[in-house]
Amino acid sequence: MPHIKPAVGQVTTPSQIKVLPTYNTGDYGKDIPLHFTMVGATEQAITFSTSALTRSLDESGQPLDHLPHVYSDVDDGLLLHEGNNTAYDTTFTFNSDMPATIYKTSFAICAGLNVSARTSGTWNLGSMTITVTEEGSTTRTIYTNTFASTAGDRTSTGTDLHWYVVDVVQPYEVFPNQPIKIRIQLNVTSGSGTRQEGIVTVAPFVKTAVMKSFAESCVVFHAHASIAHADDVFRFNMKRVDQLG
Repeated sequence: MPHIKPAVGQVTTPSQIKVLPTYNTGDYGKDIPLHFTMVGATEQAITFSTSALTRSLDESGQPLDHLPHVYSDVDDGLLLHEGNNTAYDTTFTFNSDMPATIYKTSFAICAGLNVSARTSGTWNLGSMTITVTEEGSTTRTIYTNTFASTAGDRTSTGTDLHWYVVDVVQPYEVFPNQPIKIRIQLNVTSGSGTRQEGIVTVAPFVKTAVMKSFAESCVVFHAHASIAHADDVFRFNMKRVDQLG
């Protein structure tokens, strides 16, 4: 056997064992959740139990998704926005470190509208436009769509929250040094007064102040690394198989 040290004078026989690393396609598909959060945004304190809370449906049913979540009975939250009476329009960037194919892109985003002062008119959370682009030598649009909320009209001060939960089953490739940009825009109807519109980065699906599940506002990429990525891993400083003995 090759692991047994030969006695003095004996000839070492090369091992007849052949080893070939394999890359099982069933092992490398992975859900990658990326949290939507903002540094430097203006913060507006909100109370979940007194907010109006709605959620997108999927084929008229409650959507099931693999989302990062925690459990808590906390009732206070933060609405991140870009200033009073300012439309929310923010772009997030993802840089892949390897070639990969994204088979499904899932969005779970809690959008919020807070009316802190009202003079007249009606407010509505309206809709959200999501645009996904790839930045290379040119800008390539991968996906864009506008999704309506089911939030009701507001004619008083208060807070409306809506969970946009969307699955985009549209495969596309990502590459190093070609960042993916995700632009999120809110299209809010505004009356006369002072409003704040933006996203709540961690929010519940149930507003009552009891123990409940909180999810992150996030995008989840279902990614499969390119087979070419495994090439460098398995061939690093490795002799050809026919030279292994």
